[in-house]
Amino acid sequence: MPAGSLSNLLTLCECPGTMWEGSRLRLPCGVRVRFLYDPQGWCALGVISFIWAYNTAFIPSLVIVPMYYDGKLPLGTLIFYFLMSIMTVVCLYLSVTTNPGTVPLDIQPSAVEAADWTICKVCQIRRPPRSHHCRRCQQCVRKMDHHCPWINNCVGEENHWLFMQLLYYTLILVSMSIALAVLHLYYSPPCSYCNTDIFPYSYTRPLLWFTCGQGVLFFPAAIGLVFGQTFNILIDRTTLENLADPYFRSGIPSPRAIHEAFSDICGTKNVLCWLWPLRRRRAITAQAGGSYYRHI
Repeated sequence: MPAGSLSNLLTLCECPGTMWEGSRLRLPCGVRVRFLYDPQGWCALGVISFIWAYNTAFIPSLVIVPMYYDGKLPLGTLIFYFLMSIMTVVCLYLSVTTNPGTVPLDIQPSAVEAADWTICKVCQIRRPPRSHHCRRCQQCVRKMDHHCPWINNCVGEENHWLFMQLLYYTLILVSMSIALAVLHLYYSPPCSYCNTDIFPYSYTRPLLWFTCGQGVLFFPAAIGLVFGQTFNILIDRTTLENLADPYFRSGIPSPRAIHEAFSDICGTKNVLCWLWPLRRRRAITAQAGGSYYRHI
């Protein structure tokens, strides 16, 4: 990135202690996080973050807490909603900052593997099978599924499981937000203790209508992504491979068993760990073209 662009960015952000080091952002406290320099990705990520913060703030305060005090919802609803909200934002952060599986510039295959490896036409490095060059990130990514602007990062071998967790938790959170908003708007009586002279209680209906509007836009997309990504995992294909061969001219792949497929993606055979993002993924299989795991 040009030095002038970096200087302008830091001036606009008014963060004099923030420094960019390639694709890493060094915070004033000294912590380095992987964060792609892409203003368009920042905008998309900002939209997602705003929607999460909006619903996390207003759905509990306008719907769950009042209905709990009125005896219409159990305390478990509030706890579960905040749990899903926390898991969603944790998965979002990790999906954004986790290396998707960048192919090192100096990696070399063994003599047995060399025949299966290819040379990238853009960055001219040797790369394992099923790797793809992302023009947005300017790097080759192992088993790249796609570049997702909503997380401002590629979805590849090392963060695909985090992306799937993000989709599942987001779908649950969006579904709960829509259901609770509709329940409050159409079926629940007004809050018995809320002071309508205080924001946000004075604008309850517009705020909840905005939640419903978000749901109309994002719920179908979340459903489509969840089913599409789950299908791809079961047949062991990526989105880019589907785009390159949409009619399966190379042959119809046989679906894998659910446990085998998700164990491969998540890096563990423990089903409970599939839903836990605060851990490290470890490859447990070496399928065709996957023996390069030992190089990483």
